[in-house]
Amino acid sequence: MTRTWIKHADKGRDWVVNCAAPLWFKNGIDWKHGGFYDGLGFSTFENTATRKRLRTAARQIYVFSEARRMGFTEGSAAVEHGLAFLYGKAKVANGGYISHFELDCQPRSQEQDTYDLAFVLFGLAHSYRLLGREREREEALLVLEYLSTQLRHSIVGFLEGLPHAGPRRQNPHMHLLEASLAWLPYDKTGDFRRLADELVRIFEQHFLERSSGAIGEYFDESLLRRPEVRGVVEPGHLFEWIWLLTQYQHATGNPQSHLAQIYRFAHLFGKNRETGLLLGELDIEGRTLTSTVRLWPHAEWIRAELAIFESAQSNDTAELEGAVAGLWRFLDSAPAPGLWHERHEGSRDQFLLEPAPATSLYHIVGAFSALADAMPFFASRSDGNVVPLKAQAHNDDSR
Repeated sequence: MTRTWIKHADKGRDWVVNCAAPLWFKNGIDWKHGGFYDGLGFSTFENTATRKRLRTAARQIYVFSEARRMGFTEGSAAVEHGLAFLYGKAKVANGGYISHFELDCQPRSQEQDTYDLAFVLFGLAHSYRLLGREREREEALLVLEYLSTQLRHSIVGFLEGLPHAGPRRQNPHMHLLEASLAWLPYDKTGDFRRLADELVRIFEQHFLERSSGAIGEYFDESLLRRPEVRGVVEPGHLFEWIWLLTQYQHATGNPQSHLAQIYRFAHLFGKNRETGLLLGELDIEGRTLTSTVRLWPHAEWIRAELAIFESAQSNDTAELEGAVAGLWRFLDSAPAPGLWHERHEGSRDQFLLEPAPATSLYHIVGAFSALADAMPFFASRSDGNVVPLKAQAHNDDSR
């Protein structure tokens, strides 16, 4: 078993270091104006977007941080470039960060998005791990203060952004948890641990349907699910929550007893039995709303299966193998290594022809990074000595 998964991990690392990172370093970075392009065309490798986004920059900072850790030596230069965009183009005087820009990096508006700020925190954490500079830690604390003073909702959780508009979503809160977990190894003040604890409580009290294991997407102003608010469940987010809650459990020692229930709902309702891929959206009862699915849920599926496998006393890797095969279908079908098909139409079992969006690299690299980091665990399983990766979950060299 170990040799098989070493091959899987090596294949993923090779795709990142020798295919995706060089292609996006050369074609996906605007070295003249700053920032990163939102998408690349299949045939020309040229930018296909008419704007730039804060979330793209923040996610690409993470991507190139991880690529550098995997062996792509130019990754540090890309991270520095991304940080220069954050500090020089996106940050505004009140402490927030603007979300949308023209191609020359001029702001399109002054709108700010909590979802995007979560990724600023996430990118800063990985920059700090790579570069070891205090500026990134200091900036992260300023962003955290800004969230706490300017973007807290008067009832519970965080606003959608400035200006705020409903419906409220679980998604920004989920990525704030991801960012807080990334900062826990360097959390001298305890602020990120407190944020993580708060977000998990919000998840348990508002987002999780305890009777089924479903996780809602949209809520009213009190973070309650009302009949007038569209009831949607995304299988990709079920798997993403499994991964993050497992990381939280490893980091804090607080048990997450609902993981098996979420996992069961995801597998019972979230998979397209005809294609072997996932479904795009379900209703709260698990009925299919759309069979068209994007690439990213399959990357999160891999991470969830790794989390479940590491915590189970079993050598059955069938579900993990299915998840890995699903992601590679999106990658292997692309006309050039380092690109991918973004969407699959389940009813016709075919990929849609459209540019590759830069933001999906964050999911792909996250999956391959987690797979590579799990290799010591696979080795211990093969030796008959099960050693969970709790001690490694937040080590500088393991995440």
